[in-house]
Amino acid sequence: MCSLWLQACSTEKNGSIQEETAELKNKTTPSPEKKWDGTTLSTATIQKIQQNKYTYKQCIYKEAQKQGYRKIDARVATDAVIKQCEAELSTIRTIFKNEGVPDIIIDRFLKKTRVSLTRQILKSLMFAQAARQAGATQ
Repeated sequence: MCSLWLQACSTEKNGSIQEETAELKNKTTPSPEKKWDGTTLSTATIQKIQQNKYTYKQCIYKEAQKQGYRKIDARVATDAVIKQCEAELSTIRTIFKNEGVPDIIIDRFLKKTRVSLTRQILKSLMFAQAARQAGATQ
């Protein structure tokens, strides 16, 4: 008797789970006209993005080499360097927008790029600051 009751309960749960899963699939599936396929970017567009990303990196590295940043804290200097080169990063946004890439994907790419370079520059500036405080000449 007990096993029949357990089997009946599990059947009810499985049935409701399957119904809930089907409902969720219907709700979360984007409409076909709004779906973006990542493979739709042309090779020329990808090359433009890579070139502009390289330009952004070069701006960051050149800006970080300026003497004025040696006098201030490494975290403040890193923030200033990143802000100075924000215009180069916005050109990448424009390229993505022209290709019809959704904003959330653009924002994720730009944030990843910005955070990655921020970490690299911060590490570099902190190393240089520590070397100066230790008495090394630069």
